[in-house]
Amino acid sequence: MNVDLDRLLRDFPYEPGRLNARLVRLEDGREVLQVRVEMGLLQMEAAGRPDRKPMRFDPAAAIRAPIGAVEAAAIRLELVQYQQRAIAFLAIGEARRALGDADQVLAASAHLVRWAPESEVEWAEGARFSAIVLRTRAAAAMLAMSGRGREAGAIIDAGIALLRDSAERSGIAEHFDALGDVTALKALRDTLVPQLPPAQRSELESRLRAAIQSENFELAAILRDELRLL
Repeated sequence: MNVDLDRLLRDFPYEPGRLNARLVRLEDGREVLQVRVEMGLLQMEAAGRPDRKPMRFDPAAAIRAPIGAVEAAAIRLELVQYQQRAIAFLAIGEARRALGDADQVLAASAHLVRWAPESEVEWAEGARFSAIVLRTRAAAAMLAMSGRGREAGAIIDAGIALLRDSAERSGIAEHFDALGDVTALKALRDTLVPQLPPAQRSELESRLRAAIQSENFELAAILRDELRLL
């Protein structure tokens, strides 16, 4: 049996500065997701649990009751796998699959926050924060790919609101606007949603003020909605 990986690694070269991933169909028909790292190759199942083992947490079958430290740790290790696969899916444009994995992490981390020992709660809050980021990016990517940039922007705004709530629970709300994930989502939103030139925005704001002063509240509501979409 040939166990030398040199040819495989040459065919899938490592590229510094980016996440190198690809989907591969194996001889038995299974689809796997491969991620090239500097010293080798990681391979994950494209469906089910990434390491092909039985799932430890199934949202549909989860028992709403306290769990022990051993079970909580096992779920935590499983969530790391789903989180890594979601990131890789996003890197190759598989937004829908990334969304599924992000939902899995979101559900399981919320379960840990509610039912796991206190020692696991801080990690679970952080995992939930990361899952919201991943879910927001995946949902926005799906909308953007179908030409629905404004809806993608609204999804990002909703995700940022959820992140703010999560940050308050985690005690990091004071630095929320400076967090890398938050600034990256705002930058993504700004690239997806067409921005009016400052002069046109200023004109809309002036018309809104005039409509309010003249008590034309129907027009004011329309203008306010237009500004919110910018």
